[in-house]
Amino acid sequence: MKKKWKLGMLLTALTVFMIQMTVMAAGETVTINQCVIQGDQVSVVASGAVAASDDGNYYLFALKTYEKEVGARTDFCATAPAAQTVQFLTPLGLDTANSKLYSRFVVTAKRGGVFVPVSTEMYITNPEAAAKASTKSIAEATGIKKGLFCDWQYSNCLSDLGAGYVATSIKTSDFFNGTGVSYTYNGRTYQFDSFWVRATDNLVNLYNQQNVDIVMGILNDYSAGTADMVYPEALTSGVKPHYYAVNVDVQSGEEKLEAFMSFIAERYNGGAHGSIHNYVIGNEVNSSNTWHYAGEIPVGEFSVRYAKQFRVCYNAIKSHNLGANVYICTDQRWLHNDGGSSFGGKPVIDGFNAEIARTGNINWGLSFHPYPVPLTHTKFWTTAPGYGGLVDHTENTRMIIPTNMEVVTNYMSKPEFLAPTGAVRNLFISELGFNSLGSDENTQAAALVYAYKLIQANPLIKGVTFNSAIDNPVEVAQDKLAVGLMRSDGSQKPAYNAFKIMDKGGNVDNFLPYIGASSWAQLGVQ
Repeated sequence: MKKKWKLGMLLTALTVFMIQMTVMAAGETVTINQCVIQGDQVSVVASGAVAASDDGNYYLFALKTYEKEVGARTDFCATAPAAQTVQFLTPLGLDTANSKLYSRFVVTAKRGGVFVPVSTEMYITNPEAAAKASTKSIAEATGIKKGLFCDWQYSNCLSDLGAGYVATSIKTSDFFNGTGVSYTYNGRTYQFDSFWVRATDNLVNLYNQQNVDIVMGILNDYSAGTADMVYPEALTSGVKPHYYAVNVDVQSGEEKLEAFMSFIAERYNGGAHGSIHNYVIGNEVNSSNTWHYAGEIPVGEFSVRYAKQFRVCYNAIKSHNLGANVYICTDQRWLHNDGGSSFGGKPVIDGFNAEIARTGNINWGLSFHPYPVPLTHTKFWTTAPGYGGLVDHTENTRMIIPTNMEVVTNYMSKPEFLAPTGAVRNLFISELGFNSLGSDENTQAAALVYAYKLIQANPLIKGVTFNSAIDNPVEVAQDKLAVGLMRSDGSQKPAYNAFKIMDKGGNVDNFLPYIGASSWAQLGVQ
């Protein structure tokens, strides 16, 4: 009896499993193959087995980012007779309350009077089709790969140094905690702080005058004006991060992000207020508990949330600026993690890419930060005591530093990571720096030159923004980090002139002894 009971339980479980599989197969039999803007319409093409329905028709629904399901909705946006291949056309509704720019589309069939999803889901994959402007990369036109973090007070050094890029950032709280600048978006008027709008105008124009590409980080911090843009569980966990993931799972947070990013992208698309060509959405997002906190959640859930936030930013930016590059951002930890909501970069990239591929591939790029391990270890070509076993040249390395950056570029060259065009995605080092405390300042300069030569030797890396123009007194005091090309008093370190000449045929051989090499060829670079 006992054996028979076990067999009966097994058959019952198997039957339930088969029923579930049948329901799943019957509920999702259609694949959306294309979801694109065509003029003022959205064209959705789907194919697959014809699902059973009450009336032999398919119905297309447009779901907002924050909507989880069709549910009891009946307001379908297009319909077509069920067939092996169908096309739906529905108004894009750009700049109206009915805009579908950020919607994801799903095909349903009516069964028992209820609209049941029978397809995969997909967002618009060519938001750039709506753009009326396109910025151009100054750095790419000139072949300059080097850039710099640089406060506005020292912006004139950018042209002196021959930089091609400058990195900076803006925070949501600066714009949402004041008024003075009205922006009407999708039928609703938002207020942005006039002081910070003017300050950003001045900053962008100041950098544009230096003839460099701006790399703009987009950061979300908690404030009275941005409280609904933060996941509630991120505020109650006890973790105190610098910045937060944007809560796009609620209507108010998602719509405010739309408006904010649309305002920035439209204002700085190369017109009267200047040009931003590169955007980095969040900072070192895999270090969630510090730089992009979404609560104590697994890496898979975090990656999905980040993908949704990123897509809102991407669609806003690209719909105003066809030429802009939009990047995700990870730090030097590849498989290493510190536990909790701090993840390795690779699992986040994997999860993010899978979610973007599942819901409509777009041309996202990757920015990463291959700092030495630890940050204070300027001689990255050696292993710091106590840090062995963290760096190798396989995709299972725990950390990425300047000597194994090819791990990232090789990984991103895999077929499943390629851009919609089939090319390797834009890869950019948006932060990298070397400490001059605790070592000879010439060693810092040597590290800078060596790292740049490694970057130049890798054709898949578009550029780098080094950290930074001048030492930050807070970092010097608290973190024992002095990564500037200039000291806190504005005087130049050897790294300043090294940065200036390292890509202009200048003689930097004097730094070789600090690396322990007799030639750059010995190090595998030119």
